[in-house]
Amino acid sequence: MGISVTARAGAAALLVAALAAACSDSGPADHARPPTAGGTAPEPARTADPPTPSEWGSPVVQDGFDGTSVDASKWIVYNSPNDRVNPRTPAATTVDAGTLRLTGGVYGGKDLSGGIASRLTLTHGRWEVRMRAEKGVGYSAVALLWPKVFGDPEKAEIDFAEMIDPTRQSADQYIHYGPNDTQRHQVQRADFTRWHVFALDWLPHRLTFWLDGRKVWDYTGDLTPERSQMGLALQNDQVCDRGPTFCRNRSTPEWVTMYVDWIKIFRAPG
Repeated sequence: MGISVTARAGAAALLVAALAAACSDSGPADHARPPTAGGTAPEPARTADPPTPSEWGSPVVQDGFDGTSVDASKWIVYNSPNDRVNPRTPAATTVDAGTLRLTGGVYGGKDLSGGIASRLTLTHGRWEVRMRAEKGVGYSAVALLWPKVFGDPEKAEIDFAEMIDPTRQSADQYIHYGPNDTQRHQVQRADFTRWHVFALDWLPHRLTFWLDGRKVWDYTGDLTPERSQMGLALQNDQVCDRGPTFCRNRSTPEWVTMYVDWIKIFRAPG
């Protein structure tokens, strides 16, 4: 599945989220809350992280989600429970035990999920995310770059991890560009219910995708964005708008969570 749907939903979510501080009443969607420390996810395994190539230097933003809530100086929390595409509630976004949790489920009678967007946007850089996702029809765990202003100067989106597969045994990667949403696509296969590190390098005329420190896709075609400022978005999307087979069903657990252990953001060298 292409991410033109995610693109439209992401734009709406960012616009609504920017207003969240001024309008915090998200209605009945916040009345139910997902489990926290007693949930199904173990603490992230303390394994060695793949090294960042030395030319990237030190991260300009990093977050290990070690507090009790999302750091508002770094992130915007999505608040759009009434949207038709990818409806989201702040209640789905929690931080617990050093982990960001984006939990899809029924909140106040609505099937909703959550997401956050980085306040920092860059033209070129590197983004790293350590994440995993629970199995469940109806939700897609996504790490992507979204432009500060979609369509100005470019219509661009880069999805470096999109787990719409309900078994989480594959992760799609997409490059989107242009008014007709021309796209390129790759699929990575692994057990993504377990922790993995996804990374994306965006340099002039080149996009390089990494999985657990291994280069899996080096793209130098004409779909590379060159002028946009783009920022990291982490989303556990409710995807029922894509058709009945994408909606939660009897097999779907009550709560389906995307977990993020940490993120790092680097400016382009030079």
